[in-house]
Amino acid sequence: MRLSSVVAVWLVVLIGLTFGREVHAQAVSAAQAFADLSATAEASADNTAENSTGGLASILARQRCLTGYTFDGSQASLGLNVNMTSYKLFNPDTNAFDTVSMRSYNGCPAGPTISVKPGMRLNVTLNNRLPPESSTTCPPNPDPSVPHCFNTINLHTHGMHVSPSGNSDNVMVSVAPNASFAYRYDIPANHPAGTFWYHSHNHGSTAIDVSSGMAGVLIVRGTRTAAARASNGGIADIDTILHRKERSQPFREHVMLFQQIEYGCFENAAASAPLADPVTQAWVCPQGSVGEIRNYTNQLNFVADPRPGHAGEVNSTWAISGRYTQINGVVQPVFPGVASYVPAGEIRRLRMIHGGNRDTINVKIVRANLAALGINDSSALSAADVDSATRTAAARLAASHGHAQQTTTLDALCSGETVKQLEIAVDGLTRSSIVEKDVNTLDPGYRSDVLVAFPRPGLYCILDEAANAAATINFRRNSATVKDRRLLSFARVGPGNNIPDYSDDGLGHSKYWQYVRNQLVDANQNLPRDVLADLNRLDTHVFAPPRVTDGVPAKTVSDTFDVDASSGVPHFVINNRLYDMSRIDYTGTLGNLDEWRVSTTVAGGGHVFHIHVNPFRVTDVLNASGQSIYDSTGACTQAEIATGDTQYCTQRDVLRDTIFIKPGYTLVLRTRYEDFIGQFVMHCHILDHEDQGMMQNIAIVSGKSTSTPNAPNTPGASNVPKVTTPAWLANNPLLGGLLAKLFGSTSSALDAALAASMCGTKR
Repeated sequence: MRLSSVVAVWLVVLIGLTFGREVHAQAVSAAQAFADLSATAEASADNTAENSTGGLASILARQRCLTGYTFDGSQASLGLNVNMTSYKLFNPDTNAFDTVSMRSYNGCPAGPTISVKPGMRLNVTLNNRLPPESSTTCPPNPDPSVPHCFNTINLHTHGMHVSPSGNSDNVMVSVAPNASFAYRYDIPANHPAGTFWYHSHNHGSTAIDVSSGMAGVLIVRGTRTAAARASNGGIADIDTILHRKERSQPFREHVMLFQQIEYGCFENAAASAPLADPVTQAWVCPQGSVGEIRNYTNQLNFVADPRPGHAGEVNSTWAISGRYTQINGVVQPVFPGVASYVPAGEIRRLRMIHGGNRDTINVKIVRANLAALGINDSSALSAADVDSATRTAAARLAASHGHAQQTTTLDALCSGETVKQLEIAVDGLTRSSIVEKDVNTLDPGYRSDVLVAFPRPGLYCILDEAANAAATINFRRNSATVKDRRLLSFARVGPGNNIPDYSDDGLGHSKYWQYVRNQLVDANQNLPRDVLADLNRLDTHVFAPPRVTDGVPAKTVSDTFDVDASSGVPHFVINNRLYDMSRIDYTGTLGNLDEWRVSTTVAGGGHVFHIHVNPFRVTDVLNASGQSIYDSTGACTQAEIATGDTQYCTQRDVLRDTIFIKPGYTLVLRTRYEDFIGQFVMHCHILDHEDQGMMQNIAIVSGKSTSTPNAPNTPGASNVPKVTTPAWLANNPLLGGLLAKLFGSTSSALDAALAASMCGTKR
């Protein structure tokens, strides 16, 4: 963004505060506005128009932290500064804001959204401005099963099909405090469009970084049409059909980055356990204290549960803490804002990214019970009615302290019609057909792109729905049995075009499916005849990535994820082995198709399988009895449906890069190693498990060789990029401190805007 653009944005903000939007926002001032991370002009306009409390400084900080980057050329550059940042997070338990000090990108609760295109080179300079390491947390030869080096970082582009070597997506790089590293990502010209993300991936500190908020969204935007797919190698992008009939305007999109910031406040500088309420054991932050993430032992862990009613259980510190999942750095925001609405019937694209680490999120959209809010529900609600509903619902939730009271309030308020989500892409990759979901289950690392249209004006609840704990990442033997219900966001829907009550089509499709289908077909009459016929069934296989996973596998790879507690200390292992950076666990051949069978033990709980560089296709899921959960049509069997957990039922034949493995289940996955040789990793994306050893090294070699190549990132090779503090800076602490003061400050929005301008970036 250029300086002139920054000044113009500030003027828009100030004008907005002076006139009508400010007054309108005060009508629902009990709530927080949604912060849209989409790198689009529409998102920027909404963000600048929203009222922000705290004066000019908070307004400027909001605008700075919600500014994304859209690149259109063949090459683009930007800088990411990593430093400790203080900001405030809303705490629903106290209806107040807690001050936290977290590791961050560019001084913000979430990293900037970066939009690129296939065939582009993306240059990212990663500047580590975190405090120096201590010998206690970062010993010279750390145990790979013990989290370590909390202020040493790198950068991983999750889900991107790019080189894993050299200065590209190389997670063997380590960038120490006061050092920088220049990344260069050459995005293949045939890279699929979709939703991806980036985060730090230095082994030993991945979880503490991501749980601090060090995550950002990376969008690949595509313009390849179905009509021209023959000249584009058979590739077409679903982006090209997601528009309205009128003037072919694209559907409005919203980025939703879900994070779990597991901060605690401490009695003193030496304390390791967060302060907790003596009765509920929920973590508390007294006035004047600052929340932190200090360690993995009492944060980011499973511990004996001290809460009443949980005697004998070993549960996640996330559940015990009482913290809430946030969206784009805001806890329980009002979507799309406290001063705006989504028109009824208008199709919106939600790019949902689970950039957290501590919980499974079950996204469900439910109409609020307006009668319970004292409002006569009708199909012609006014804007004033929606304001009143928002104000009353926010006030009732604010009076509900603690999870139990919040759940009771939500059960009373959020009991109306379920709004279907039509999923168009999984993990950034377009599905071969669009499916509708009542509940969309997201585990750490997942992405889901959905089309949503609200049926009529009113207030809606975007929930993190309750679930059987065995269907979540927080289940182990002797843990709790249920995940409770939470509010992610309230959604305000204003007058528009109500969705008709379509007649039953005899195929089991809801009115939402029929409405979206009709809107897409009407808006895309110029598609090739065969593609339009497919679209009439919401068949989108033309826009899905080519099926490179067809064929006979060359090898079968078996990996079992487990928690070995036989020694009295839990060890997070794969095939009974802890991670060893110098060991290659599996060698594959470029161009080959392999079958991976990944499983978990019942005792070890659930884990999240993620592999870098090449996605995989889910070909089967076997239950604890070794039986497929799918029938001959690819639908879930009645036995699987009877378990009450149907999260795998829409996964057959889906292409993705991250997937949850339920306790006792085996997933059959097929992947082909394309384009790149070198070394990368496979691991559990419950990142504290990875940091404690649940990871393997994978090497892909050319078909001309059967040995592991001396790739640029092979452990032990002399050319491994190990980035350390330059001697001239290490020997001059005064100069280092001065540079940190000059360039590490996050209080000045003008400095940040000028830095972005100097990077040559643009909106």
